[in-house]
Amino acid sequence: MNGEAPAVAVTAERLGKRFGRHWAVAHADLEVREGEAWLLAGANGSGKTTLLRLLGGLHRPSAGQVRVFGLEPRRDRMAVRRLLSLVSHDNYLYPPLTALETVRLWARLLARPAADSELLPLLEEVELAEHRDQRVGGFSAGMRKRLSLVRTRLERPRLLLFDEPLGALDTAGQSLVERWIREHRDAGGAVIVASHAVARIGRLCDRAVYLQRGQVSWTGPAPELAPRLGLEP
Repeated sequence: MNGEAPAVAVTAERLGKRFGRHWAVAHADLEVREGEAWLLAGANGSGKTTLLRLLGGLHRPSAGQVRVFGLEPRRDRMAVRRLLSLVSHDNYLYPPLTALETVRLWARLLARPAADSELLPLLEEVELAEHRDQRVGGFSAGMRKRLSLVRTRLERPRLLLFDEPLGALDTAGQSLVERWIREHRDAGGAVIVASHAVARIGRLCDRAVYLQRGQVSWTGPAPELAPRLGLEP
């Protein structure tokens, strides 16, 4: 131990995004350090996904600024891309490819070529090994979600971004995501999760942001958010 504080993974200052005349996010401030997990919560349309995409560099800010490990996501796109992994509603899968072919493709694109003997354990971890030769186009929504999670293992990010990670997954799949969040945070990585599952995800997180109509209305310890909203723990 060297006594140094964990590195700042993400900072947002007066961050905002406007679509036409509508501000989807306005005046957002936060600072996420390595070894922390943060929850972004709020009703539908509150700005959770927009804020997450701003932090990941997928949206250009209309106001304010965001930094990922000191880098500006839009200007330093490739450098930031190597530092984070975003699992969103869009799986970006190729229906004609099999599960194993998909993982092989990701490994090549990430310049991490590997033998099938190294890739199959990744499919085993998400319980898709027996479906390795099945075309992705025939997968259920839950199977596609599981396969998309494999990419985060290949990317080995310092910052892990999840958008509604429990959606489309069965109980076993949800438990897997929860375990990955814990493991990534405990290993010193940073995690930001946008989710409606306030009580469940809140137990895994250190801090939470609650959004209302694009504005941050509350920031505090994540386990305190569910009781504030009158939700069951």
